[in-house]
Amino acid sequence: MIQKSRSSRFVGALLATATASRAFAHAVVVASTPAAGAVVAPGADVPIEIRFNTRIDAARSRLTLARPDGSSVVAPLEKSQSNLSLSATVRGLAEGDYLLRWQTLSLDGHIAHGEIPFRVGR
Repeated sequence: MIQKSRSSRFVGALLATATASRAFAHAVVVASTPAAGAVVAPGADVPIEIRFNTRIDAARSRLTLARPDGSSVVAPLEKSQSNLSLSATVRGLAEGDYLLRWQTLSLDGHIAHGEIPFRVGR
């Protein structure tokens, strides 16, 4: 009876671990530059880096910058040293509220997306 109980607990723990591993494979932002809500100087080059909790497929990823006037532009991705991040640089931003929209393909094959708001101002 004791042996069966240990065996059942082991199988239960194994299933819980396997399920948790799959759940954590979705790409989640762990850090970004600029950070959400950050204020950056007008006219300066703004380096963008978004780091994720899991490997991503940069070739199937996209960064789009929504401008204060409602227009948007795709930010060309730079070659990254890591398969955990997306990087780009945007130049000459005028004052106002911006929204960085990201989309990536995560390790588990799901498309993940989100937004990082920031402000250009003094």
